[in-house]
Amino acid sequence: MNAEGISIRGITKRYGSTIALDGIDLDILPGEVLGIAGPNGAGKSTLVRIIAGEEKPDAGKLTFDGRPWSPSVDWHAVAVVHQEPQLFPNLTVAENVMVGREGTNSARPRLGSADAKVMDALGIGRLKDRQLADCSLATQQRTEIARAVARDSRVFLFDEPNSALTADESDQLFGEMRALAGTGRIVLLVTHRLGDLVEHCTRVAIVRDGKVRAILSGDALTEDAIARQLVTDAAIVDAVAARRPSGSPTVETLFSVRDWTHPKAFRAISMQGRAGEIIALMGVEGSGSRELIRSFAGLERCTGTMQIEGEASASALRHRTAYVPATRQLSLYSNFSVGENLLVRLGYPEIAGFGLTLKKRKMRDMARDAVRRFLVKTRTTTQGIRSLSGGNQQKVAIAQALHCAPKLLLLEEPTRGVDIHSKAEIYRLLRDYADAGNTVIIFCTEVLEVYEAADLVYVVAAGMLTEPLRVGNYEHVETLATDITQLEQKRRKEKAAA
Repeated sequence: MNAEGISIRGITKRYGSTIALDGIDLDILPGEVLGIAGPNGAGKSTLVRIIAGEEKPDAGKLTFDGRPWSPSVDWHAVAVVHQEPQLFPNLTVAENVMVGREGTNSARPRLGSADAKVMDALGIGRLKDRQLADCSLATQQRTEIARAVARDSRVFLFDEPNSALTADESDQLFGEMRALAGTGRIVLLVTHRLGDLVEHCTRVAIVRDGKVRAILSGDALTEDAIARQLVTDAAIVDAVAARRPSGSPTVETLFSVRDWTHPKAFRAISMQGRAGEIIALMGVEGSGSRELIRSFAGLERCTGTMQIEGEASASALRHRTAYVPATRQLSLYSNFSVGENLLVRLGYPEIAGFGLTLKKRKMRDMARDAVRRFLVKTRTTTQGIRSLSGGNQQKVAIAQALHCAPKLLLLEEPTRGVDIHSKAEIYRLLRDYADAGNTVIIFCTEVLEVYEAADLVYVVAAGMLTEPLRVGNYEHVETLATDITQLEQKRRKEKAAA
């Protein structure tokens, strides 16, 4: 092994009973852009935090240029460029570049010639006196890079850095990554965008279940190869059968949109959903897929027509729709009990008595019934929601929405960060709800979730919707992954040619 660069050997990290990293081995070399790909929960973020010195491993060894890595000594050598820059919006661009190097002098720090040169090289020198809050996201990311370069960082960790950038801004950012690598720095790119990994990385490490399962380079580094590696040997949960409905969906169209257009994210979307169907929307950040499902919930302003059970009024849509965000903390009230969280979306008449009092006995009975129906594992309904496991908190978040009896249930990444057993139970809840005559639409970033949970999958790429794929036609998840990747490539090429 070359002594230069970062060497990771046998790194293990646990969070309670959850194994985030399971003896990971990896070399990260100067002068290259190393890509990291893996499904949600694979351990990518934990690995980045350990390299950045934000977490300590439970076991294993990490060396930097042949010597033991010490965050307290080498903290300045590593810079993390986040999806959302970690900067000070109330300071100017120049002041953000100089943060951490002000010294003890009470006078305001002055921009040195070396700093100015770095900023000019990154195209932000002319903006040095502009307040960061008034700058674009691309400028903020360049400011974060400039601050790291100015303090002579050796290692740059890019975490989904271009999800909100335009195509031109993304090209400029990747050019800056390659320039950093060209000066002998270590550059790591974590992204779900397979095309970016293939186009801009020298090697791509596939991380699954806390281990590096493969490293692709040269002719072996293709989008199809990465897509197959992301699902190879993946454990298919018991709920795979749940995506095979006991009967076919009805011919009844429950939900439809026509010429559905968002001013920035997508245009002229037309699709429909039938009672009894679970539909997956899949696309990388920036494709328009996340905005699309949010728009069905009324959270994004769009033009076009949307109907549920033939109704198109705002009131009808609102009362027939329920939405569960990807981050369960946005659904749950951390200071409430399990029972209170289960009932929190119910209308006042359902739990109120005379004189504006609450029917406490009825509420207790309803909460206990919900715990049984929605498979929530809790000692009592009165214990705090934060005492539950992540999987059970997620079931409570979904149960809140199901309690409202919507005809259209919308969920973003419904099993993100939950264990395999909780996944199986969540998929069963979704299947049972669809079979009761409703439509479920889920936004997914992982092919495996589509395979396990959905009947149909639409791929969103470059703001357009592909023709649907029927998941039940695929015997192997690897084949589905290949077809989804090819549909995404086709849409991107069509947009580029337009």
